[in-house]
Amino acid sequence: MLKTTAASLALVDHILELEGATMGELVEATDLAKSTVHAHLKTLAEYGYVVNIDNEYQLGAKFCHLGDYVRTRKDYYRVAQETVSWLDSESSMDADFAVEEHGRIVSLYGDLEFANSPRFLIDGSPFHVHTTCSGKAIIAEYPETRVREIIDRWGLPAATDDSITTEEELFAELATVREQGYAENSGEAVEGFWAIGKAVKSPRGEVYGSLNLSGPAYVIDEETRATQVELLERAAERFEQGVAELYRTQADEANEG
Repeated sequence: MLKTTAASLALVDHILELEGATMGELVEATDLAKSTVHAHLKTLAEYGYVVNIDNEYQLGAKFCHLGDYVRTRKDYYRVAQETVSWLDSESSMDADFAVEEHGRIVSLYGDLEFANSPRFLIDGSPFHVHTTCSGKAIIAEYPETRVREIIDRWGLPAATDDSITTEEELFAELATVREQGYAENSGEAVEGFWAIGKAVKSPRGEVYGSLNLSGPAYVIDEETRATQVELLERAAERFEQGVAELYRTQADEANEG
């Protein structure tokens, strides 16, 4: 890797994590010389990635453009957005769609309100696969070699006392996910947070991501769980039908052309 590029990107991550940071805070966070941090920030500002407001560095509005691009760069993301909207209207819980990239989970669509951390599941924030229902739902569809690659890169750090922290636990959990057809999370990422997720696929069987429902754990009983699982399964079917129809339409247009 290029150390200079890595340093610039690390500064972006620190600014996001700190929700704005002064020069002194960034020097402390990176252990870089003040002149080096200043040079990186000046370059990032020149390209619109950071702005200096009253001696505090914030991420620039350019990230909004990048985020919009990411959310629309694949045709099936539109189907995901429509499905999340439908699921959100049908369920009493929060709905979202998440994908796996580079061994981390990112939520692309959703308006998740329950959290005891201001950054929990904000769009674009990466999370470990083993602490989220979406992560477990997605990697349950992967071959074991890919799952082990993710573990080797990111480890199995605990987010709460209920987090999975061993490979044995994780692979046992993934077997359960395959058996029941969806993943469940109860306080593994955030205490008091419950969620279920189901992987969705292309007509060729590629894993596109995970549709998820979530909310406070205290409202969950067997009847509520069963209702949410049924809604999630209907949403997954709706998504996969929508994707199949999208690809059929594209194929017909290509043949006509």
